[in-house]
Amino acid sequence: MMHARKSLLSIAVLVALSGAAMADNSTVNTTQDGSSNSLNVDQQGATGSIVNVNQKGGQNNAGTQASGRFAGTPISQTATSSTLNINQGGYYNNAAAKQSGNNNSGAINQTGGSYTLGQSATLDQSSAYNTATIGQDTNTRTSASITQGNGNNNTATTSQSGNNTIVGATLTQSGNYNLGGISQQGNQGNVTAGLSQTGNSNTGNVSQQNSRIYTSANLTQNGNNNLGNVQQTSATNSSATAAQRGDYNTAGLYQSGDSHYANVQQRGDNNYASSTQTGNYNEETLLQTGNSNRATVSQTGSSSGFLSAANVVGVTQSGNNMVANVSQSGGGGNVATVYQH
Repeated sequence: MMHARKSLLSIAVLVALSGAAMADNSTVNTTQDGSSNSLNVDQQGATGSIVNVNQKGGQNNAGTQASGRFAGTPISQTATSSTLNINQGGYYNNAAAKQSGNNNSGAINQTGGSYTLGQSATLDQSSAYNTATIGQDTNTRTSASITQGNGNNNTATTSQSGNNTIVGATLTQSGNYNLGGISQQGNQGNVTAGLSQTGNSNTGNVSQQNSRIYTSANLTQNGNNNLGNVQQTSATNSSATAAQRGDYNTAGLYQSGDSHYANVQQRGDNNYASSTQTGNYNEETLLQTGNSNRATVSQTGSSSGFLSAANVVGVTQSGNNMVANVSQSGGGGNVATVYQH
């Protein structure tokens, strides 16, 4: 009952403060220590404002996330040139935040969650010149999601390291000149990353290293003059997919270890795709449709053990002025198919 009264009091105080803080350079600071606490903040119309939320313990909620048919009530900040920080230490914590306006910065950090249900964080931003980051370290299960919509020149990054199992990150951006990055390092297994960008002149990067059991990366870009890159190293049983639509696109995939699968699809003009796989039992599918395409695939495998039939490559190009280079080395049983028409 003490925790319940504490949570209700926190909500009441924060809403009152945010409702009155309409002047510029307003600040809301809150700290909760314990379990089963909940809080929310609604800050509107304050330029250069700050919201700091600190929670330590288990089963705490900073805002509420959408679930099924329930919309949720995230911590909300409608302002310009403002900052939002949420820090949660402990187990089974959830954070949900939303920022509206230009030149805003939002960050969520979650650490030390050993409970099997794990940690969850969502951060949504709209408008331009915003920065969003989510960091999740040394947890059991983690889920991170960033959405930046209807704006240009935004930056979004997620970082997940040292987590145990079931680690997922999703990043979605719409607009032009945006930068998106997903970093997953030293996680045990079942690691997934999804990065989607719609617009022109966007850059997307997915980096997964030192992960075990299963690792998956999916990069999708729709627009012109986009750059995409996926890197997987020391990741067993990994798969990577890069899909691009538009002109002047570049996609690069790099995988190191064993049991890899890569799928690259490009549709448009002047496309370049390069995929490098090293280790055992590599498989590559590369499709380009358009003009002035160039594809380079390099695979290195070995004939040791039951993975003696190592590498398989399939390249399909449709259009004019196309060049395909395939290099395979190591072991026997390699297969390469190049189809140009």
